[in-house]
Amino acid sequence: MLDLQLVETAILRALEVSHTDETRLLLSLRREFSPEIAAHAVLQIRLRRTAQRKFSRAASMWFTPDGLEQSSSQVAAQYHASRFPQGAPVVDGGCGIGGDLIALAARGRAVGVERHALSLQFARRNLDAYAVRDSAELVHGDLLRLRLERAPFLFLDPARRSGRKRFLPPEQWSPDWRTVCQLAKEVRGALVKAAPALAVEHIPDGCEREYVSVEGECRELLLAFGECRQGVACSVLILPEQARLTASGAPVPGVRPPMQWVYDPDPAVVAARLVPELAQKLNANLLHPQIAYLTSEQLTPTPFARAYRVLEYFPYSRKALFVRLRALGAGTIVVKKRGVAQTPEDLVRAWKPAGQRKVVVLLYRAARGVNAVLAEDAGFVNS
Repeated sequence: MLDLQLVETAILRALEVSHTDETRLLLSLRREFSPEIAAHAVLQIRLRRTAQRKFSRAASMWFTPDGLEQSSSQVAAQYHASRFPQGAPVVDGGCGIGGDLIALAARGRAVGVERHALSLQFARRNLDAYAVRDSAELVHGDLLRLRLERAPFLFLDPARRSGRKRFLPPEQWSPDWRTVCQLAKEVRGALVKAAPALAVEHIPDGCEREYVSVEGECRELLLAFGECRQGVACSVLILPEQARLTASGAPVPGVRPPMQWVYDPDPAVVAARLVPELAQKLNANLLHPQIAYLTSEQLTPTPFARAYRVLEYFPYSRKALFVRLRALGAGTIVVKKRGVAQTPEDLVRAWKPAGQRKVVVLLYRAARGVNAVLAEDAGFVNS
């Protein structure tokens, strides 16, 4: 097992020096520590910095690269835990470095199962970082070799990566998708965290789908089985606001040219195919039948879409775009696109500022060619 105390000593030593370059830092540490300890210290420093966007106590936590990449953020993990009955035991099958296990242990008795010894070692330390170690039991073993009859509730986050290869097909997940669904059906209630891009044909009948967005990014598809269901077949959840948009069978909105406002729906809304429901809430129309941009005469506050105030629109050509941007005194430009081949970075590099104004360029496929909308970003406007 890795000597974590020695690695922590090396980390503290590293923080005393001014080297920011990892190679120089590594060479400095190797004067005092073994190559293995020095390498782990440098890795942990890098991962802890990255983890600050996910965990409030990242500076005291331990990570593996894959464990950090796949772990739920603290706000998402707390939501997952809230879906289980208070006090009921929950098994986290494949707990990794403990991101979800921490939240589960904070709400009641939890058991973390992990077959990778290093991840389990890190999970133990991470439980200590949040002072919930007494509420969790850690099991070093393979979930598939354990008997789960006594586990009423189950949380599963199957591994979807293998080394540098990311986003494996479901049949190559660990456990594989068929096994995950079978385990989820055998207990009283289960939540399964999956990739948002999971095809609908892979989703079992009877479970509920919830597409979870954290700070404007669709992070996961949460599937609910048994007693963890809430009575809604499909929904979108925006965190940390806890705003929910549910499927209601809303009609497909009509198509209109850009009006005073254009909305860019949160990626979770698009993934859940709930653009019609959002359009109904916003009294909005589509810009194109197959493009998820909405438009309306009035601004309606919503956490489910980013709003842009339209300045003007026209058939796109690079020459016409740059002429209009100069006329508006545009300085910084942000280019967004839907359904077109244009590379935004190419336009940003080619643009020479003509003022101080920040202008958003929205490009989308039209009946004939491509349309450009020039707009000002109002952000996610909440009521």
